[in-house]
Amino acid sequence: MEWKDLSLKFKLVLYIVVGISFILSASSIVIISTVTEQEEQLAYHDSIQNAKSFAHQYNADMKANMAIASSLAALMVQYESADRTETNEMLKELLIENPHLIGAYVGFEPNAFDGRDEDFIGTEGHDDTGRFVPWWNTINGHISVEPLVDYETSEYYQGPKNLKQNVVTEPYLYQGALMVSYDAPIIRDGEFVGIGGVDVSLNYVDEAVSSVKAFDTGYLFMVSKEGTLVSHPVNKDWIGTASLYDFEVPHIEIAAEDIRNGIGGHIETKDPVTSKEVVMFYEPIETGNYAIVLVVPTEEMLAGVNSIRSDLVSIYLFSIVFMGLMAFFIASSFTNRIDEIVADFKNISGAAIRGDFDARANTDVEVDLNLIPKGLNEILDALTSYSKELQNSYELISKMEAAVNSSRVVVFWWKNDEDYPVEFVSDNIIQFGYSTEEFNSGKVLYGNIIHPEDRKIVWEELQTCAKEGKRNFNKDYRIITKSENILWVHEDTYIQRDETGNITHFQGTILDITERVEAEESLKAMEDVRTKEIHHRIKNNLQVVSGMLYLESLKFKYQEVIDSFRDSENRVRSIALIHEKLYQSKDLVSLDFADYIKNLTDHLFHSYNVEEENVKLVLNVEDVFLGMDSAVPLGIIINELTSNALQHAFGNNEKGEIRIDFHKENDVFELVISNTGEPFPEDIDFKNTESLGLQLVTNLTAQIDGEIELDKTNGTKFKLTFRENK
Repeated sequence: MEWKDLSLKFKLVLYIVVGISFILSASSIVIISTVTEQEEQLAYHDSIQNAKSFAHQYNADMKANMAIASSLAALMVQYESADRTETNEMLKELLIENPHLIGAYVGFEPNAFDGRDEDFIGTEGHDDTGRFVPWWNTINGHISVEPLVDYETSEYYQGPKNLKQNVVTEPYLYQGALMVSYDAPIIRDGEFVGIGGVDVSLNYVDEAVSSVKAFDTGYLFMVSKEGTLVSHPVNKDWIGTASLYDFEVPHIEIAAEDIRNGIGGHIETKDPVTSKEVVMFYEPIETGNYAIVLVVPTEEMLAGVNSIRSDLVSIYLFSIVFMGLMAFFIASSFTNRIDEIVADFKNISGAAIRGDFDARANTDVEVDLNLIPKGLNEILDALTSYSKELQNSYELISKMEAAVNSSRVVVFWWKNDEDYPVEFVSDNIIQFGYSTEEFNSGKVLYGNIIHPEDRKIVWEELQTCAKEGKRNFNKDYRIITKSENILWVHEDTYIQRDETGNITHFQGTILDITERVEAEESLKAMEDVRTKEIHHRIKNNLQVVSGMLYLESLKFKYQEVIDSFRDSENRVRSIALIHEKLYQSKDLVSLDFADYIKNLTDHLFHSYNVEEENVKLVLNVEDVFLGMDSAVPLGIIINELTSNALQHAFGNNEKGEIRIDFHKENDVFELVISNTGEPFPEDIDFKNTESLGLQLVTNLTAQIDGEIELDKTNGTKFKLTFRENK
C-alpha cells in the first residue's frame, strides 16, 4: 500500500504522534543524557575521591613510618655518647613500642660511630668488619638482633647514601618475610655517616588494604612505583611477585606507566581476577612513590545511573501512548466534515472529466472549512481561463517546432561535459543521418560526431569563452555524419548559468556551411594560382629585360658603357630572382632569403667571371624569411655592394675574400658585406657620391628605415641594420 492510499485520519494521527514523538524524543534524549551524564560524573567523582581518601590514609601511615626512621636518624646525628649498648636498647625499645614494625636498625660507615670497629669484630650485632650495623627484628616471632647484610649493594643503605635523602624501598623478600624498608640518612657536618631505618611487613599492609570494600564487590590494593603488587584481597601469591605489567592488558599497562610517573587517573578495562567490566581508579601515595588502586565493577558503580535512565524511558513511553490517544480523538473531531467536502469534490471532478467546468463546490459548510470549497471554485475559474490559454500556447509551440524542423538549423541542448551529452535535439538532426532517439538515449553523444581533429579545440575555446563570463560562443568546425561524410557546420551557442553564475547547460544551433566553406576554399585556391602566375610573369618579363640589356651591351665597344649595361642587367636580375623565389614559396608572400643570397652571389660571380680560387665567397647567412617589401630593396643593396667589391677590390688578379653575414636578433636584422681587397677610397663619401650604385644603396637603406655604416679598419665592411615592416 502506498502513502497516498492511507486515510486522512490515519495520517493526522501519524503526523501528530510522529511530531510529538520527535519533540519528546529530542527532549528526553537531552534530559536522559544530561541526567545520566551528571550521575556518571558524580559516580566517577565519588570513586576518585574514595581512591584519593585511601591514598591519603595510607600516605599518612607511610609518613608515620618514615617519621620513625627520620627521628631515629636525627637522634643519631645528635647522639654524642656513642654507646653501642645504649643504642641497641633504644632500637629494641622502638620495636616494643611499635608492634607493626618487624625491624629497627642503624648502620654506620666504618668507624663513623665511635671509632672502635676493631674492638667489636664478630660480636653480637656486628659482622666481621666490626662496623656498628645492628638490625633488631621480630622476623622469627621474638625480638632478636643480627648485623645488617648486603649494605654495600642494597637500596635500603645505598639509596640514602647516594641521594642523601629519605628512601622507601621497593618490596623485597628477606628470610621468608616480604617487607618494605623506610630509611633516612645520618648527616654530620654535611657528610654521610650512616642510616636509620625501620622495616614494615607487607602482611600488615595487605591486611589493612584488603579489608576495604567498594560498592558490593569492589576492592582495593596497593602497588609500588614499578607496578609490583604490595597487597591483594584474593590472590595473596601475587604479593611481591606479580606486577601490573604481567597482566599484559594495554589499558592496565597505561595505568602502570602513570603510576611510575606519579600520575593519578582511571581506566576502563576487564578485571583479570573476576573478568568483569570494571573501572580502575589509581592515586599515587606521596610518601615512597606507591599507589592505591581501587577496582569498581562498572555495573555496580553505574547502578543508580541505570535506574534513573529506566525511569525516564518509562515516562517517555507513557507520554507517547497518551499523545497517540489524544491525536486519534483530535483527528476524528474534524475528518467527518472533511469527508463531506471530499464527496462534493468527487462530484465536481466527475463533471470536469465529462468536460463540464461550470460545476462548483457547495460553500455552505462550517466556518472553519468554508475557505476550502471557495478556494476550489476560484481554482476552477482559473482553470477555465488557463485551459483556453494553454490550448493557444500548444498550437503556437507546434507551429514553432514545425518551423524549426523544416529548416536546416538544428537546435541542441548540451550538458556542461566534454562529451556533450544531449538533453534535447530537434527532429531535423535526421539531415545528418542520426535520429533524436540516438541522442536522447545517450547512445550517441554530440562530442562523438565532432571531427576528432576539431573536438579538443572546440571544447577548449568553449570553456575559455565560458570562463571569461561571455554569454555567447560561435565556431566553425567539422562533423562526421552517420554515413561518415565530413561536413562543415557553424555553431551559435548561448551559455546558460544559474543564479550563482555556475554553468547549467549550453543551448545552441548548428548550421551546415559545407557549401560555403568549399566555395571559400575554391576562391582562395584561385587567388593563390593568380598570385603565383603574377610572380611568374613578372619574373619572366624581368628576365626578358635582363636579356635585352645583355644583348644591347654587346653592341658597344667602350668598357664603361658595357659595365653600365651589365650593372643594370644584374639589378634587374636581382629583382627577377626575388619573384622567382616568391613563385616557388608556399605562402607566396615571403621567401627564404638565405637561399636567395646564395643564388644571387653565384650569378654575380659568374657575371663578372670571377674565379673562386682568386676570390673566395664566405656566406654566414641565417635561415630568415622576408616579405617582398623588404626583400627587393635588400636584394638590390646586396647586388650593388657585392658587384662593387668584385669590380674594384680585387684588381690585377689579386686574391682575397668576400664575406656576407646576415642574421636576426630579436626584431633587428643585421647585414654585413665585407672584403679583404683594396680598401674603399678615403676621398669618397659613399653617402654623397655620383655613383648610381652607392646612391641606390643609400636610398634603399632609407626606404626600409635602416642604418648603414662603413668600416675601413681592416679591408672594407658595410654594416646594415633594419627592422622589417609588418
